Amino acid sequence: MEQAMAKRRLTCFLLLLAALHSRAAESVADTSKDQGLTLIPLFYYTPDTRFALGAAGVFYFRTKSSRDSLPKPRLSYVQALADYTQNKQLDLWAVWSVFTNNEDYLLRGEMRYRNFPDRFYGIGNRSSDEDMERYYYDLMSFKALFMKRFGRNLFAGLDYHLRREYNFEYYDNKNLVDGTVPGYQGGVGSALGIVVSKDSRDNVVNAYKGQFFEFSSYFFNNAWGGTFNFTALNGLHNTYTELRPGWILATNSRINLNFGEVPFLDMAKVGGEEMLRGYAANRYRDHHFVGSQAELRMPLYRRFRAVAFAGLGEVFRQPSQVQWTNLKYSVGGGLRYAMNESERVNIRLDYGLGRGSSSFYFSVTEAF
Repeated sequence: MEQAMAKRRLTCFLLLLAALHSRAAESVADTSKDQGLTLIPLFYYTPDTRFALGAAGVFYFRTKSSRDSLPKPRLSYVQALADYTQNKQLDLWAVWSVFTNNEDYLLRGEMRYRNFPDRFYGIGNRSSDEDMERYYYDLMSFKALFMKRFGRNLFAGLDYHLRREYNFEYYDNKNLVDGTVPGYQGGVGSALGIVVSKDSRDNVVNAYKGQFFEFSSYFFNNAWGGTFNFTALNGLHNTYTELRPGWILATNSRINLNFGEVPFLDMAKVGGEEMLRGYAANRYRDHHFVGSQAELRMPLYRRFRAVAFAGLGEVFRQPSQVQWTNLKYSVGGGLRYAMNESERVNIRLDYGLGRGSSSFYFSVTEAF
């Protein structure tokens, strides 16, 4: 389903690119206003959705500095996606990252409503394609992160995450139906957390230099209205190096550890458009994940750029389950089209190859 959807969106993107270029150039060429808007129409067809229409977009802007001697705050943005299908399926999603004046505070968050079908392949790093079963559920999710700056590029603060999964339906008589998988009937996840990050990137949308480090913890507990009790610990480290003008080497390393009564929807995963591109979304899942990837970004022609990427990672329950012969790898490449060159807002098209699988990806902004 994921591959077919990406191919249909790619066809739409190629047909509309010329018109979008001229319109976007007119709307965002004046960067002295420190803001702009990029919109992308979507039209596609898959067996699971039939015909679908939608749109994706990014609104970016800068807040102010109180004194001229201070540098401008880095780019803030709000990214959104909405599509509706002939099968009456709806996906509404928005994320934001906003620096206040002088970068004194950082506000980040996410809101989503989703009722698309999904696939479950089992738990563990050795599941097979034959284990796949289809299911359907509704999701409502909200995240809010409030962070204060302590010194240069260092932020710390509190995070809250609330999500509800409900209206589960199963299309195959396999593991999800027999009730042995944690969270098979859904529930409410309510978590408080502590987040610490250090961000020296020159641009949060598409960095050319700098680093980003973040540690986050989420404590899900029924004491504040949740169904499950478990703890999630996450680490993220990105680096960006400009090897020569326009040639960027970017690295991305992640670790996700979950302890306690972990529902399958909240387990660590391999697959998707960010880490280890080349696997279907949620292809492998278990309590823990560790992985790393690198991407070389290079100029191609005018507004077009090319990328090449490779990565390794694995999900596991016990460290002994991580074996070299079974590690999940990802290799691939892609194209970028700059909708706004000065603020580095790109359209992204990637093709990734994994262990026995491959996938197309199309979205706005970089994978990391």
